[in-house]
Amino acid sequence: MIDITFCRMAYIKPLLNGVMQVYRLDISQIGIPHSLYADDMALIPHSEINRWLRTIVTLTGERHFPFRIAEFLDVANIHVCANWLTSAPDLSITFRRINYGMSCFHSSGHYVGRQSGHILKWCYHNAFTEDVTDVDALRVAIMFTQVLRHFSSPAVDTSNDGTTNGFQRQGKSKTPPYSPLMVRLAGTNIDVEEAEAWFGCQVISGCEQTEVWFDTKLLLLEHTTSIEENREAVLSLNELDELVNMPQRDDPTKALYEVVSYARYYGMPTVEHVANLLALSPQQLQRRLQKLGFSFTSILAYVLNNIAVRYLLKGYAPDDIAQLLGYTNPQSFIKAFKRVRGCTPNEYLRHLNL
Repeated sequence: MIDITFCRMAYIKPLLNGVMQVYRLDISQIGIPHSLYADDMALIPHSEINRWLRTIVTLTGERHFPFRIAEFLDVANIHVCANWLTSAPDLSITFRRINYGMSCFHSSGHYVGRQSGHILKWCYHNAFTEDVTDVDALRVAIMFTQVLRHFSSPAVDTSNDGTTNGFQRQGKSKTPPYSPLMVRLAGTNIDVEEAEAWFGCQVISGCEQTEVWFDTKLLLLEHTTSIEENREAVLSLNELDELVNMPQRDDPTKALYEVVSYARYYGMPTVEHVANLLALSPQQLQRRLQKLGFSFTSILAYVLNNIAVRYLLKGYAPDDIAQLLGYTNPQSFIKAFKRVRGCTPNEYLRHLNL
């Protein structure tokens, strides 16, 4: 059994953008190829997200760096489907959309609301965060709180500043930002005093899951902006196909497909690299592939060919696709494509009348 979960680049990119801007880091210093960073729909094994977070902690020297980049940790900054997530007329619908919509962005995270009397607990659980549970917990708790503050704090008009998402920025007023009733954080390596200063409420660390508590009456708060011109989600059919394409934990074949797909951002995928991403030896990976009826060569050809088709439909030239897929020679890509599809990339496009 291959038990692996994924996170979409669009979901983690607000954190990366905050780190790059606040700490003046380049994405390559974190160990992320620019082609991967540019692909919002890319699926990333969660173990790699953990590795990136460790690297950021090392580079910044700050375990609690999410507080320094809090303004970036906002649902509105998830540019894929941001207008769908943030343009709901009230907090109740926004709360619901985020909880079930995140399944398209984050397969290891469980987002849910639990009510106890007049208190609603916005809960997040992730069993795959390894030794960066505290960093992940802060990231999500800040994101939840930012949503609550959008609906409960004064806002400024952003009609002329290029803002395209459904949330307005909070105005600079003397009114303090909204504070949850309580925040419970997974992870133990947390400066509770600093956390309480940012959230403005009691914070408890070392919890089983992350929770942000607020009064149910907030659910009735309406959006502070007009949403009439933002009702249609700007998403093409190809993007929709990619968005719902999230492997389930009980589908090892699909999981393997996505791990190979991720590996190609670092060059032509190898057995050793893919095995390392799965915490297996190359021999163990080969045996598991055999049980599933594959060889590494066959699944690699299948994965790269399907990715090539995706790029062709987006209008990429064959030579550019060859480079993106890790081929050193464009002719090698064309031959590999023809072996699987029975035609060259250009012939394939002609068949589709594109």
